[in-house]
Amino acid sequence: MTPKKWYVALGDSITVGYSAVGRRGFVDRLADRLSQQGHPINVYNAARKGMTSRLLVDQLAGSPYLHHLLYRANLITLCIGGNDLLYAYIRFFLSGDPSVYFQTVYHYEFRLRRIYSLIRSRSSAPLFTLNLYNPFPHSPSAVTWISAINDRIEKISAGWSVPIIDLYHHFLGSEPFLIRGYRTGHLSDYRLFGSNPVHPNDRGHQLIANALWPWIVSD
Repeated sequence: MTPKKWYVALGDSITVGYSAVGRRGFVDRLADRLSQQGHPINVYNAARKGMTSRLLVDQLAGSPYLHHLLYRANLITLCIGGNDLLYAYIRFFLSGDPSVYFQTVYHYEFRLRRIYSLIRSRSSAPLFTLNLYNPFPHSPSAVTWISAINDRIEKISAGWSVPIIDLYHHFLGSEPFLIRGYRTGHLSDYRLFGSNPVHPNDRGHQLIANALWPWIVSD
């Protein structure tokens, strides 16, 4: 019997599967499709709600179990950075200090390099990074800073030869159909408490899985 392979998913609540029915998001959909194609795979979803680049560095550096599974991994996906910017927005909302955005992008760049270094110290498996879609496309500041993070993702990933799955352009123009609870597409839709229109709905998770699929099967 051929041993099952391992898929390690790293990220935040998008990777967890928030807003998908039964929280069966793009990770589970990819695994199901691989199994249907005759490639059964074990999934270790290491993603956590609220995960930031800083917390992911800590997780990658400090979890022996994750180290073990990265060593065994045959596939890795990474989606990180959305919460970095959401928390920057909250700090800006409370303080009015725009420098929080510059600081966030600066620290993100350093941490993404560290994330890749930690992953590659444990695994040479195919690694695919998702860039950030914009749930608030009608807010200029969201466009500016999500684009800034995506620029860093593109630049740093190229240095590590990591393919980018371009969610930004996959979602662009179709946000009302892909994001659960989408309202006006402005940052004013975001609430400090309660649910927010930031996560993909079922259709959005399926789009992410579909965007990843050609890369996975061609690798």
